[in-house]
Amino acid sequence: MQQKRFRGDKRPTHAWHFRTSALELEQFKQCLLGEHRSAGDLHVRSWLNRAADEAASIAWATPHPLLVLPVLLEEKLEDARRKAELQKAIYERSQPIVALAA
Repeated sequence: MQQKRFRGDKRPTHAWHFRTSALELEQFKQCLLGEHRSAGDLHVRSWLNRAADEAASIAWATPHPLLVLPVLLEEKLEDARRKAELQKAIYERSQPIVALAA
């Protein structure tokens, strides 16, 4: 049996009505990321920015992105830091070889 709706009845017709907007998710991502950006050089920050974008993309695909984003972001940022450190170590080890080629 279908419920009769009145003119003043503003209830959502489906669950997606409560979906987070992309702007809200971006603002929340920037807020969370701001705590991590202060440390590290520009090279590390670029890795962190990419990780945050990836975390936000994955969170957006879930029914509750604002709940998922903080935990997912922490995991992605930790992985990004490890990758940035590895790239930095590789760069530093390769400098003597690059100097010989020049």
